[in-house]
Amino acid sequence: MNHADIPDAVRRRYDGGWIRGPRITRLEGDSLGYFRLDAETSWELGTNNVGVFIGECQPLGVIIERLKLLERNDVLSKWVIVAATKMMAAEIVRLWFQDGMVDRVAVTTLKLPLVRGNIVLATPESLRRIGDSDRGGIAGIVVIDMLCNIHQARGGIQKGYFNLANDRPQHIANFRNTVAHDDWLPPLVFMTQKAAKSIGTDSIARAYCLDAWWFVDGKHLRCGAPPVSNSKNDVAMEDGSSGET
Repeated sequence: MNHADIPDAVRRRYDGGWIRGPRITRLEGDSLGYFRLDAETSWELGTNNVGVFIGECQPLGVIIERLKLLERNDVLSKWVIVAATKMMAAEIVRLWFQDGMVDRVAVTTLKLPLVRGNIVLATPESLRRIGDSDRGGIAGIVVIDMLCNIHQARGGIQKGYFNLANDRPQHIANFRNTVAHDDWLPPLVFMTQKAAKSIGTDSIARAYCLDAWWFVDGKHLRCGAPPVSNSKNDVAMEDGSSGET
C-alpha cells in the first residue's frame, strides 16, 4: 500500500485519536501485532471493505469510559456511535453525554441522534436523521452490540412479501455508503461481549455488507490520543502485552 496515496481529507480524520488494541486470529486468539486505527490502517480497511470485530469487550460502562477518550472539540473529524437499542443509547447518554449526573434517562423521550463534541450517538434506525453537517469527516462507525444480535433483525415475511422496512444491519451499511469518500468507506468497528470464535462472524459480515473482518481483543481495548512514540516498548507499556507493532 502506498501511504502517499491517502487523501488529506481522510488522513486528517485521525489526527485527534485512535481506537487500538491487540490484533488476533479468530479461533486461537494468537497475536497478529498491535492494531491501531490510524490513517494508514483505516485506508487499508476502507478501500478493501474490511470491518473490525472487537470481541470479548468489557461491560458497557467500561466501553463508554474508553470511547470517551475519542471526544474532542478541536477537531473536524467525527465518530458515529451506534447503540444496539434505544435503552443502551439512554445509558450512554446518562453516563457520557450527561456525565452520570442523573439516575436515569427516559427512553420514551430520548431524541436521537445526539451530538457531543465530535461524537454522534444514534441507533440503526436514527442514522438516517444525522444532518449533513455531521456527516463530514467521519473517522469510524462504532457499533456497540453486546449480545451480538443486530445482524439477526433482517425483517420478515409479511402478507406474502419480504418486509425490509427495518433491516437493522442494512440501515448501518446504507449510512456507511452515504458517507463514503470516493472508493473509501469509513471503517465499521463492531464491539461485543461475545468471543469471535463462538459465533458465525462470516454471516455477520455479510449482514453489514462487509467482505471480511480483522479481529481485535476487546479485553485490552484502548482509545484516545495516539501514543507519543510508535516504539514496541511504548505499546507494551500502554497495553500490558507483548506490544508488537
